[in-house]
Amino acid sequence: MARYGDGDAEAFDELFRRYERRAYAFFLRRTGSPERSQDLYQELFLRIHRARDRYDARRPFAPWFFQIANRLLVDDHRRAFRSHELPLGEREPRTEERGGEAVAADREEAVRLLDALSSEERYVVFSAKVEEVGYAELGRRLGKSADAVRKLASRAVARLRATASPIPAG
Repeated sequence: MARYGDGDAEAFDELFRRYERRAYAFFLRRTGSPERSQDLYQELFLRIHRARDRYDARRPFAPWFFQIANRLLVDDHRRAFRSHELPLGEREPRTEERGGEAVAADREEAVRLLDALSSEERYVVFSAKVEEVGYAELGRRLGKSADAVRKLASRAVARLRATASPIPAG
């Protein structure tokens, strides 16, 4: 990894050869899905490539590698949980289409709620919840710790929930 960080492209080929099976098996054991495991394993090597200049050659490679793999898996689980994806067969059919007035009212409510936040809170909430940017990355962008950004987002979302109009039943 140290050689790859110094620009030796053949070193990456060697890392890939040594760790591709282990990485795929790591994801397959945890997801049970060959397709998902393949996607995660490809993303892992992309992250390794992006982090090549941050690798500390004084530390062993394998724990660093699998720490990145584990973080990727956690991120994937969070993303799946947030999206609440259901197979098409499990979705309930929509009984009525929403009219233009309801959509406009929802849009106005969203604008009203977001206007109640500071520009920094809007940026953090939108980036974290919509664009799925991590708190560590947002912290780097804002010059704050990941925990400070997480707390800022949590408080902003709590305030949004507290000020939102109740959704009518039916």
